[in-house]
Amino acid sequence: MSLSRRASTGVCTTAIGRRLRLAAYLRGAVAVASCPALVHAQERTCDAPAPAVDSVLQRIVSATNVGTFVAIDRLIDSLWNGTRMPAERRVAMRSMLGRWHWQSTMLTPVRRCASGASAYMILANAQSGEQDSLHLVMIPAANRIGGFALVQGVHVQPDAKDTATDTARASALRALTRRMAAAGTFAGEVLLAHDGRILYHEAVGTANRASMRAAKLGDVFNIASTGKLITATAIMQLVEQGRLSLDDTLGKFLGPGERPAGAAGVPIRTILSHTDGMTRDSDSLSFRPGTRFSYVNYGYFLLGQVIEKVSGKPFAEHFASAIFAPAQMRSTKRLVLSQVDPALPPAYNVEFDSTGIRFETNPLAQTTAATGAGGLFSTSLDLFRFAEALRTGRLVSKTTLEQMRTPRRELGATDYGFGVDLFRGHNVWGHSGAIPGAESELELYGDSGYVFVLLGNVVTGDPIRRLANALIGTRPFCAGGCV
Repeated sequence: MSLSRRASTGVCTTAIGRRLRLAAYLRGAVAVASCPALVHAQERTCDAPAPAVDSVLQRIVSATNVGTFVAIDRLIDSLWNGTRMPAERRVAMRSMLGRWHWQSTMLTPVRRCASGASAYMILANAQSGEQDSLHLVMIPAANRIGGFALVQGVHVQPDAKDTATDTARASALRALTRRMAAAGTFAGEVLLAHDGRILYHEAVGTANRASMRAAKLGDVFNIASTGKLITATAIMQLVEQGRLSLDDTLGKFLGPGERPAGAAGVPIRTILSHTDGMTRDSDSLSFRPGTRFSYVNYGYFLLGQVIEKVSGKPFAEHFASAIFAPAQMRSTKRLVLSQVDPALPPAYNVEFDSTGIRFETNPLAQTTAATGAGGLFSTSLDLFRFAEALRTGRLVSKTTLEQMRTPRRELGATDYGFGVDLFRGHNVWGHSGAIPGAESELELYGDSGYVFVLLGNVVTGDPIRRLANALIGTRPFCAGGCV
């Protein structure tokens, strides 16, 4: 129900059990074994692709720039032999290229490179200001495409003037956010702050595409898996209070009917770090706890129940007194709705078909009640307040926070702490979340005092998040040691 978006501009990204983000693969007879398109943006020299391969790359870009259903369908027929491509793969390919056009407006080739049967093209994205990458693996003997990958945002390089001051950072972030809103590809709120001072905070775009209501500050959005950071903070507060231990096992709090039969001995610390081995609807563990990382929602769902057992209250009530009140989060809540609330921004899943880009509402984003795994509703200002309370020691001690944001490598989690995601590099920590039609980003930058928040209802805000990372990533982050 509640998902995390673990996407980066520096590593190969796949669905990781939640959803496909930057790298979108459609494999033929030859699989693309890695994400070479991601590293190519940094190469200085390369061999030119063979004319036939270069022609294929150009044809894909040309059809994408046209962006119509007919143009993309003809491309698929001519390059992939549509009569032999499975129907679901054809739909996925068509949707990917149609959405790429919608999110780029115009793609301009910057560089082409090749190595054997593999070739790629780096393209300037007019809308995002980033560079995207298109990668092909050809099967020469069959004269057809064996592997294909599209990666958006492989290179984000702001002008030096945009990183000179906080005012310049805010201005650059505002320009991109408004450009995407004007193109119809983003709707929601963006906030950037430094040392508790808000530098940029704006609501943009069309929140409700049926009534054409504009987004406004204070809109309440589903924050999806960003709620895991709140759950983890509540658990760590109970640890500080001596009411539970990280070494306590699940069986201490939940009986056989409340947890998987084989999970009685699972330690709390492994659930916090997604190294517990549990899966929903299975009484057995998929691996020994503390041996490897596997991001799933189920463990955090159970942590919500642990909080209820220890506190004696529904987890949302406990959050209200233990976290929301001291952090002054006045608009964060758990919604329990039987039907969608028209006052809230609808959650939109973006599709592409013969009618063009189409927005389908996802009522489950509002009618599925939050759990310890996520799904609370909040505002960008409330998430900023939570971040400030967390980083300044008002929710847990600085020592406990350091525990939370330390990668639990000893448990098999190389880029995840206790409820804290650290996979994006540049010393970024926090948590993201995404379900169809709802996205949430809460990022903090080491000990620098920078906080970035994004909430939206079309799940297209990655270029904004990547720019914020690049704008702040030019500065040293750590005053007293890095995460």
